Amino acid sequence: MKNQEIDSLPDWILLLPAGRVELVDRPDPLQLDPESLAALVGAFRSRGVDLVIDYEHQSLQGRPAPAAGWIKDLEARTDGLWARVEWTPQAREYLRNREYRYFSPVLQLDPESRKPRALLQVGLTNVPAIKRLPPLVAKWEAPARPGEKEAVAVPQRITQEKKTRKGGEVEKLKLIMGLPPEMDEQTLWGKVLEVWQSLAATLKLPEEATASQILQAVKALQMEVDRLQGVEEELRTQKSQAAAETTARVVEEAMKAGKIAPAQKSWALEYYRQDPGGFQTFVARAPQLVPTRMELKVRQDLQAPGHLQPEELALCRSLNLAPEQYLQAKARTDRAH
Repeated sequence: MKNQEIDSLPDWILLLPAGRVELVDRPDPLQLDPESLAALVGAFRSRGVDLVIDYEHQSLQGRPAPAAGWIKDLEARTDGLWARVEWTPQAREYLRNREYRYFSPVLQLDPESRKPRALLQVGLTNVPAIKRLPPLVAKWEAPARPGEKEAVAVPQRITQEKKTRKGGEVEKLKLIMGLPPEMDEQTLWGKVLEVWQSLAATLKLPEEATASQILQAVKALQMEVDRLQGVEEELRTQKSQAAAETTARVVEEAMKAGKIAPAQKSWALEYYRQDPGGFQTFVARAPQLVPTRMELKVRQDLQAPGHLQPEELALCRSLNLAPEQYLQAKARTDRAH
């Protein structure tokens, strides 16, 4: 009886589970978050070639490395990184006979965050580096051969609760991105990657920029915006102070020239604030309405005993005489009489 196990291999397999991924050969686990998933898918699609699945990572050892299969596409889902695989006939035979049971992905890690940023290749192996990795042949049920003990298959299942939660998260993501509800998940993740790369380009970062790098760039941009806002506020304050000083000076000069009465000061200040050019034109054309401070002083002096009266001052002006000369002549005339 033909074993149906290999024939039931699906096109898509879960390469890396989301969240904490514990490894056999290193103490620190990997963290596969949405940022890492997007980076892995983005790096694969930017290369534009299929990724090889070989035997025992022979592609990394410089030895002849026949392919066991080819990864045709990667997809980021809420439960991890999924790959669409085309197996070779030889690999199917090995898997059917359980000569190979596991796989081992080779990843490129970010040097700072140590998060996965690119999938380099995958190897069929019997010594996987990921702890508690379910074997490939145990993921799909197969009828037992005659005389064999029936194998216990452990198919991966997603509970209804997880499906409901996943559906809600996907719909929320579509709403946030302004995408139609009927969009399928593969197209959705493609749009997410497109937005991610556009954001990275806007921030002058490479396409494979991580979330931490984008966040740092956004924070730096916000700090620069805050700094520029502070400079702008300081310039506005200085400009306002300079305008107030100029307004006060111009009005004070107009008052000294006798063009503006003291009672008109508030009006003149407001007039200049609203229309500086109009106010200066008004002052230039306005007659002298009130005596200047110098003229007031002269009048006070003239009103004191021994000084000229207003009509005498007018006479001095008509004769082009200084007030002192007039007073001296007046004194001589008074002594003569």
